[in-house]
Amino acid sequence: MVRPGEAHIKEEFLIEKPVTPAESLPDPRNAQNSGPSKKRKKGQNKKRRAYQQPASQMLCQFLIKDSECLLKERCKKSHDKKEFLSKKGPDLGDECVNFKLYGVCNYGIACRFGSSHLDSDLSNIVNVELNEKMKIYEVKRTLQKEIQSKLRSKHVWFQRSYQYFEENGIDFSNELNNHLTKFKKRKFANSDGIINTENISTVNSNGTDKTSENGKEIDLSDPEQEKEHKLTASEVYDEIKEEYYCLQTRAKKTLDLRGKLFLSPLTTVGNLPFRRICKEYGADITCGEMALCEELVQGQMSEWALLKRHHTEDIFGVQICGNNPVMTAKTCELINSECDVDFIDLNVGCPIDLVFNRGAGSALMDRASKLEQMLTAMVQVSDIPISVKMRMGTCDSKLTGIGLCERLKKTGISHITVHGRTRQQRYTRLADWEYIRKCKEAADPVTLFGNGDILSYEDYNMSQTFTESVMIGRGALIKPWIFTEIKEQKHMDMTSTERMEMLKKFTRYGLEHWGTDTSGVEKTRRFMLEWMSFLYRYIPVGVLEVLPQKINERPPYYHGRDETETLMCSGNCEDWVRLSEVLLGKVPDDYNFIPKHAANSYSK
Repeated sequence: MVRPGEAHIKEEFLIEKPVTPAESLPDPRNAQNSGPSKKRKKGQNKKRRAYQQPASQMLCQFLIKDSECLLKERCKKSHDKKEFLSKKGPDLGDECVNFKLYGVCNYGIACRFGSSHLDSDLSNIVNVELNEKMKIYEVKRTLQKEIQSKLRSKHVWFQRSYQYFEENGIDFSNELNNHLTKFKKRKFANSDGIINTENISTVNSNGTDKTSENGKEIDLSDPEQEKEHKLTASEVYDEIKEEYYCLQTRAKKTLDLRGKLFLSPLTTVGNLPFRRICKEYGADITCGEMALCEELVQGQMSEWALLKRHHTEDIFGVQICGNNPVMTAKTCELINSECDVDFIDLNVGCPIDLVFNRGAGSALMDRASKLEQMLTAMVQVSDIPISVKMRMGTCDSKLTGIGLCERLKKTGISHITVHGRTRQQRYTRLADWEYIRKCKEAADPVTLFGNGDILSYEDYNMSQTFTESVMIGRGALIKPWIFTEIKEQKHMDMTSTERMEMLKKFTRYGLEHWGTDTSGVEKTRRFMLEWMSFLYRYIPVGVLEVLPQKINERPPYYHGRDETETLMCSGNCEDWVRLSEVLLGKVPDDYNFIPKHAANSYSK
C-alpha cells in the first residue's frame, strides 16, 4: 500500500531496507553504508565547511608561470617544485580538458592531467595555432583588473546614477562628500594626513579649486565653506575626474521572452557547468547565481565570478540582491557598462534569514514603495532590460504579489517572475498556480513567468492554462532533460549509462571552468555532489508504476535496474562521494561532504 507523499514504484523494485552500495563499482575508501537517521532534518546545514586544500600543499602561481614570486615571505604556498610533485599524487587521467580545447593549460605542473602537456623537463607545451583559434570561445573575466582596482579604491564615477539621484531627490550626499574628502587627502594632505589649504594647487580645468554661488566664490578645500554649500555631483566630478573612471553607456536593448523556457537562478547549484548541461537539453534562457550588490560594487572577484557567461548561453541574465535604491542603481550601471548580459534581475524572493534580516530578498515585498523606487532607478540608469523575481508574499496571511505586479509594471521593467509560494511556506506546500494567474492578469502587458513544482511535460502543460511563460528550478536540478521532455512532449527514461555520461560531461565542464589543479578538481567534486543531492531524487520511468513523478513525492526504498542505477538512487551522501571518485579519483583522507540542504541526504 502506497503511503501519502510516496511515489508509486513497481512492486518488483521495492525493498525493505536502505539501498546498499553497488558491489561492482570501485570502492577506494572501503566505506560502508548505514540506514537513514530516524529524525528527518530540515532547512540548511549552515555550519558545514567545504573541503579546502591546505595552502602549503598548493604550488605558488608565480612558479607555475616560471616567474619570481612577488609576495615573497607573505606567500603561504609551496615554492619547492620537487616537494610539491612528491605530494601531488598521480595524474587522474592522460587528457587535460583545457589543453585539448584551447591548446594550453595555465596550471602547468600543478595540473592533475599534466602528462598530456608537460615535456621531459616539466615545461608546459603550448599548441599556439589551436590557442589562437579558440581564444574567442574562452570564458572571459567579467571585470577587468583595472576596473576592479578602481572599484576597490572607490575611484569609479557613477554618472547616470548620481544624476538620477539628484533629479529625484534621493539622498546620496555622503557618497559625494566621501569622494571629495578622499581626493583632497590624497592631493593636498601632508605627511601627517592634515590638509594645508595654503599649499593647495589648482585642480579644476579652469585653473582654480573654487566654485561660485550667486557670484560668490566658494573654496571647496575649506571645510566651513564646503559645509555651507551643498555640493552637486557635477561640481564634485569637476574636482576629481582626473583620477576617476567614468562608466560607459551602450545601445538600448529590448527583449521578448514570452513563451520561452527559463532556467531559474539557483544559488550554489546554478553554476556555469550546470547551466551548460541545461542549455544542451533545451533551456532557452539562463541566469547566473544571485550576487550581492554591495560586494559587486566593492570589486569582490568571488562575487563577479557568478556573472560569468558561456558562449552557448544565447539569452543570459544576472541576478542581483540589494536593499536600497542607491546600491542597486550603482550595481546596474556598473554591470551595464562592464558586462555582456541580456537582462538584470532583482531578487525579491530569497527567503533565507541572512538576506531577509538585511531588508533584501523577500523582505522587500513588504516595502512596496521602496521596491518601486529601486526598480525605477535601475531602469533609468541601465540600457539592459530590468526584471524582478518574487513570491506571493512573505507570509500566508499577507499576500502582496498581485498588488506589487500592478505597481511594478509601471516602472518599465521587462518581465516579472512569481514563485507560487510565500516565504513562510518554503516548500511545505504545493505552488499556487491560480494565484500566479491572477498576478499575470495584474501584470499585463508585462510578461510574467510562473514558477513552482514543474517536473514533467504534463506539469508544464497544466501551467499553460495559467501563464504561457514558465521558469523551472528544482525540476531542472532533479532532471535537467525536462526541457527536452517539454519540447518533445514525452517522458524520457534515462538509463544509468546516460546519466553517468551526463555526469562525465559535467566533470569536463567543471574542470574547464574551475581548473585542472587539485583545487579545481575538488571544486568540481563539491558542486557535483551538491547537484547529486537533488539528482538522486529522480525516479527512472521504467521503475515507476504511475506516471508522471510529482516533485513533492519521495520514493519508498527501491533498487534500480542495474547496480549503477541503484547507487544513483541512494540518499546516502557517501554513495555520491563514491560516484564522484569514479570520475575524479580518490578523495583526500580527511574529506567529508555535507550537502547544503539538510533534508536532501543522510550519512553515517
